[in-house]
Amino acid sequence: MQVALRDWGDARITLALDTTLLFKRWCVICVSLLYRGRAVPLSWRVIRHGSSTVGNQEIYPVLASVQCLLVHLPQVEEVCIYADRGFLDHTLMDDFTTFRWRWMMRGKGPIHLFDQNGASLGQFQSQLSQHGQLVVRHGVYVTGQKYGPVNIAAVRPFGQRDPWFIVSNQPCNRRTFAEHHQRTQVEESFLDLKSGAFNLEDTRLDQAHQLEKLWCVLGMAYLMVLSEGTAVTEEGKRREVDPHWTRGLSYAQIGLRAIRQALTRRTPVLERLRLSQACDPEPSRRRRSPFGWNVVQGFS
Repeated sequence: MQVALRDWGDARITLALDTTLLFKRWCVICVSLLYRGRAVPLSWRVIRHGSSTVGNQEIYPVLASVQCLLVHLPQVEEVCIYADRGFLDHTLMDDFTTFRWRWMMRGKGPIHLFDQNGASLGQFQSQLSQHGQLVVRHGVYVTGQKYGPVNIAAVRPFGQRDPWFIVSNQPCNRRTFAEHHQRTQVEESFLDLKSGAFNLEDTRLDQAHQLEKLWCVLGMAYLMVLSEGTAVTEEGKRREVDPHWTRGLSYAQIGLRAIRQALTRRTPVLERLRLSQACDPEPSRRRRSPFGWNVVQGFS
């Protein structure tokens, strides 16, 4: 990964923390680097656990490993990490803050707010007057431990009873949900690793240390195909493997097709391992956001 990011000129990287289940009895805890619609595994841990919800004592070693990697990337000055509702915990918020990372956590349903003196500000849900209205509060405290100060944005999507909210140590605004939505890139990568490209679920390995080593091998392979997809696109050869007028395949699929084509033609392949911090030169067509809202500012 250090080799792939050696030309990373941007001072910021974006990470995602998530879990995925294998065979309904193994849980993979993974922190990944978000990259052009996909996510590259940076650190992971496999535990025998039949649920995707895990405790902070299982998560912390994975985070610490990522922090050790980032120490060797001096060009990275800002780290932002996204997590979903299964990780909404004050100890995890504190870990992120200790590492000096920016963080966003999404949750669903009611959440109680407190002020700096510990006085109750009521249920945030009651402050959402109508569907589609985004409400923002800054400098509040959350969870039973009254952790804070944090910032929170919430919206009740059309057609849903319970609101969605995002808690962050950064200012929240109308772009907060769109930024956090990038986290779903890691879910697409899990599908690639498990069934879409590398068929991890076909393995017969049944030991945690074996699965961790296999995840390592597949993670390196995934980095290679993303690197090749990046190179093919930047060289203007993308339509040789993806004939759509605008990019219709992920960078992982472009890389896989380019590697297969090169092996068939016996031409050079994987000549350089590199990820680019530049904007995607050929972004795929994006789905229209389901949200449309007005922002209501609160405490500051």
